[in-house]
Amino acid sequence: MFGNPGSTELPLIDALAEADDLRYVLGLQEATVVGMADGYAQATGRPAFLNLHTSAGLGNAIGNLTNARANRTPLVVTAGQQDYRHIVTDPLLSGPLVELAAGAVKWGHEVRTAAELGTIVRRAFQDAVSAPGGPVFASLPMDLLDQEAGAAPPASTIDRDAVAGGLEELAHLLTEPGVGRVAVVLGDAVAAADAVPAAVSLAEALGAPVYGAPLHGRGVFPPLHPLWKGMLTPAAAAIASVLSSYDRVLLIGEQAFVVYPYTPGPALPPDVELLHLSPDAAQVGRAWPVRLGVVGHPRATLEVLLPLVRARADAEAATAAVAEAAVARAAEVAGLEETALGRYGPAPMDPMAAAHALVRAMPADSLVVDEAITTGVYVRGFHHWTEPGRYFFCTGGGLGWGMPAACGVSLGHRKAPVLCVVGDGSAMYSPQALWTAAAEQLPIVFAVVNNRQYKILKGYLRGMGGASVRTGRFVGMDLDEPPVDFMALARSMAVEATPVESTADVGDALRAALDAGRPHLLELRISA
Repeated sequence: MFGNPGSTELPLIDALAEADDLRYVLGLQEATVVGMADGYAQATGRPAFLNLHTSAGLGNAIGNLTNARANRTPLVVTAGQQDYRHIVTDPLLSGPLVELAAGAVKWGHEVRTAAELGTIVRRAFQDAVSAPGGPVFASLPMDLLDQEAGAAPPASTIDRDAVAGGLEELAHLLTEPGVGRVAVVLGDAVAAADAVPAAVSLAEALGAPVYGAPLHGRGVFPPLHPLWKGMLTPAAAAIASVLSSYDRVLLIGEQAFVVYPYTPGPALPPDVELLHLSPDAAQVGRAWPVRLGVVGHPRATLEVLLPLVRARADAEAATAAVAEAAVARAAEVAGLEETALGRYGPAPMDPMAAAHALVRAMPADSLVVDEAITTGVYVRGFHHWTEPGRYFFCTGGGLGWGMPAACGVSLGHRKAPVLCVVGDGSAMYSPQALWTAAAEQLPIVFAVVNNRQYKILKGYLRGMGGASVRTGRFVGMDLDEPPVDFMALARSMAVEATPVESTADVGDALRAALDAGRPHLLELRISA
């Protein structure tokens, strides 16, 4: 249970003193608490449980709750409401908790009697994990927490591995155009459903190039696989340019073709037919028309679809396409490695080189949490995992997720080593995560890539070509007067810290931090 305690939750906190089967993980601020629970739920594949402090604490948490909603992370969120025996007088720490949470959760409910508490908790865990996954919220009035709730209702057994219908037609539509005329786009639902191996088999059977959905948050396809083409750029024209090379596109996931900021569209060319497999019926055909949409569990559905595709596909042509793609992919990877190594040098480091040095110093199949924003594209590109579930990125766009999520990911993997690459601006949203990492003795390396500015915002302004470009004055976007002292910040929360002055020193610094088995912060000055 993740939380930050408050007075309205004291009956619950007091009960934990006698609960040997539930461990409380303390965060020093509510946004940090949500981020930790988010990382834990993604790492374990199970709903995470957290408690916040009434309206003010829930308000602090809203930013990372919106991230959890975008990530489709299953969270059961509770907060203490004031004692109902005097709620009519608007006492201190009372408030409309359900209304406050409404925009960031799947549903919210304020418990009315102690007798209904068991049903609400059971329902919350069930609905958090049901497609689309996401946070749910329960408000717990303080006086009810002092009452006996009675026996818990029996647990439900629910089979969520439903196979979509229409698979004969889907197999026909995938194989009819011939090898090279169909592309596959994969979203986070593939990773959440443990469907990566099945997606690999389908792509190989079709000889189809595979793209990651824009800003996908988890590893959806092995990065070194010959058919992997990388993530689609979240710009309508860029997506359309790629997809226009195909007759049909199979999207496996939930939301299609996220674009930010606005760019002229459409992202899906009008002459390209979209086929969509999703666990969430509401997303099929929602943004873009589909030639065929099917609803079901991705792994279970792909396992049934695969033999139907193999029976129809041109196996010889597909094998040849994979072999040809392998040559091109190997050359591409070698070229990126050579480019990155050629950019090594003293601080301020080239962002590509800094990301390369960090990721290459980690052991194979390391856990990586990425909130590096502008440097993150390199972190994602150089993390060549072979086992799914090793890469984590926030699809919600709100800052302050990465450092606490790294704590949750490490706890979810039984205190496994984690590399958290975070921008300097992002680090200042939830630095309290450092304290929890120290308190739990988590082997996390927090690598702050510091350019002392909000670089991504400056990039957007340059694209607008407005007053900021004409004057050279970017208001509210520089963090250098004064610069943040990340060494002092980390040490104030009992986390050792090291400034790294050259790309060539990154590997040794990171390995030394890992060998210590404790949380450590590295500061890497990168170029603007």
